[in-house]
Amino acid sequence: MLSCKQEKQLFVGVNPNALKVDIIVPEHGMADPHAWVKNDTVFIIAGHDKSWDAKSAFPMDRWEIWSSADLVNWNFHRNILPTQTYIGDQPNCWAGDICERDGKYYWFFSNRNIDTGVMVSDKIDGEYKDLLGKPLLPKGIVPVNPYDPEIYIENDVYTICFGVNTYYMATLSKNMKSLESKPTSISVIDATGKEISTDDKPTLFKRGDWYYLVYGNKYAMSKKLYGPYNFKGAFLAGGHTSFFQWKGQQWYVLQENHDISAFYRGASLKPVFFNEDGTVIIPKDDRMYPGPGRNWKFENSTMGWKSLQGTTVNLKEKGILTGNLSGKKAIIESAPWLYTDTRVCNKISYTIKNNSAATEMKVAIYSRNEDASFWTSGTKSIDWEKQEWITIPIKSNSTEYVTYIINLLDFKEVNARLMQMAVQPACNADSGTWEIKNISVF
Repeated sequence: MLSCKQEKQLFVGVNPNALKVDIIVPEHGMADPHAWVKNDTVFIIAGHDKSWDAKSAFPMDRWEIWSSADLVNWNFHRNILPTQTYIGDQPNCWAGDICERDGKYYWFFSNRNIDTGVMVSDKIDGEYKDLLGKPLLPKGIVPVNPYDPEIYIENDVYTICFGVNTYYMATLSKNMKSLESKPTSISVIDATGKEISTDDKPTLFKRGDWYYLVYGNKYAMSKKLYGPYNFKGAFLAGGHTSFFQWKGQQWYVLQENHDISAFYRGASLKPVFFNEDGTVIIPKDDRMYPGPGRNWKFENSTMGWKSLQGTTVNLKEKGILTGNLSGKKAIIESAPWLYTDTRVCNKISYTIKNNSAATEMKVAIYSRNEDASFWTSGTKSIDWEKQEWITIPIKSNSTEYVTYIINLLDFKEVNARLMQMAVQPACNADSGTWEIKNISVF
């Protein structure tokens, strides 16, 4: 979201008092957050990842409305279901944008990467109804897939930006039911003068005389809304973005992260800082949560871990994952698509209490390199019998938690991205219990 309202003065440099929140709603599957500020409260409509067991294709079963008056504590309002739109009962709730016009609120949404629709409500927190009962931006309206809409507002002109690889912009009609202008392609130019391809989900904001076009962790700048835009390089680390200005001063971005996995995501809140020339300052400690490694603390949930055989898996209490053994080859596994960068991590630690006669635990990993088919081929269920297992001696019938550490290089094959992990928490024991306090890749 962005209106034509600009900050009262152009703040330059880093504000040490600005807020930063790694994950605004932990372990929930929030993705594609889109913000609108009303009466010193920021409202967001975000997609929801259907399951932390998803292996490909980004199944998203609904959109959710949340709000915060302090950017720290977030309140849930309602769901928006695909069955309330022309999409029907399909997990196609991809990215969109929210805006207000003449006292009504409009939710522009993606039907997966197929087309774009629009809903309307008298209140920002709903209930929303499909405005057209069909796509506003149907397939074929432009040469690329017309999805991932962004609404930019200036001088009461509502511009919709959408697409992938090449973005298109057009003016929305007063009733928000159609386009007043033919979609125009937007050029992004690199330092050599060459036009470059973009990613999906464009976002726009204006600061001073500069328009910023941001897509994921990259951005470009222009003095004209329709460009051309000069590519500037890396933006803050993360996925899809949404920008807002808080109380006329600090710029913030809501940015998608990999909370549980690449297919069960979350949203981070980050301040955005600028140099004198308007370029974005990238702090040295900037990261895409939960990187650079991955840490399972089990504070709110099982964090995607489940049983494959021989044991239960439950959240015993805050911070404790536990299971009752029923077979000698008990195996638990993490959510798939962890997407953890093994090039910046070299160890895995396990803090476990073994309440059984077992004297060993075993661990296995599955990793992949990012080839051309990485995102499209998916990750099938792993046959852990065929994977390499590392054995770790452990204390039997322990009354305390013990931390065990292995090196990633102990495995014969470690590819660029750690995708999934499995643990036999108590080898060859068919009774008793186990408890895990923490697993960490670092």
